[in-house]
Amino acid sequence: MARKTKEDAEQTRLAILDSALQTFYEKGFARTTFDEIAKRINLTKGAVYWHFRNKTDLIAALILQKLSDQRRINSEDKVDTLTDLRQIIIKRSKNIEQNAEFRRFLFFMIYRMEWSEAVFAKVWPEISELCELPEKELYNVLERLQQNGEIKADTDIGQLKELLICLWKGVIGKYIIADNQLKESLSSMVGSLFDMVINSVKVEKK
Repeated sequence: MARKTKEDAEQTRLAILDSALQTFYEKGFARTTFDEIAKRINLTKGAVYWHFRNKTDLIAALILQKLSDQRRINSEDKVDTLTDLRQIIIKRSKNIEQNAEFRRFLFFMIYRMEWSEAVFAKVWPEISELCELPEKELYNVLERLQQNGEIKADTDIGQLKELLICLWKGVIGKYIIADNQLKESLSSMVGSLFDMVINSVKVEKK
């Protein structure tokens, strides 16, 4: 019985996170109340407070959940060549194209999340590792590809990493705000931009 109660509590917690995402997506973080989150899934406000002390705890849990989900999806990605890196970036682009819930999360985070200093100070320590990890991994991959002779030796890997990250974030932002209505797919745009950047630094094989 105790096990069932624990499982029920976890299902309720996940339902609250789902409701919070939908409400944040529609109204933004600052304007959303626990009452609205609770009513969407037929709970009392007290039930939401039982799982989360405040909205700051709730948003931290939501971000961690979504980033951790993506981390699990991408955990088996291996990069040995520039072709591998391109395929992985395309795969992750297609995941965004096909996952409407994750697109809502990205839209909210990019356009509807109001980061006050107090909220950022409380949330960032909990999410910083997962947020920073992809950039660290990309740097390590590019550095390894340079050492393997696929990227020109005089390429500044730090700058290349920053350029790829900025392109990725910029294209995603444009795609998300267009609500998946652009003529060109996200994966196609990402692939074209990746090729433009990488073609300028890759070592041509004889």
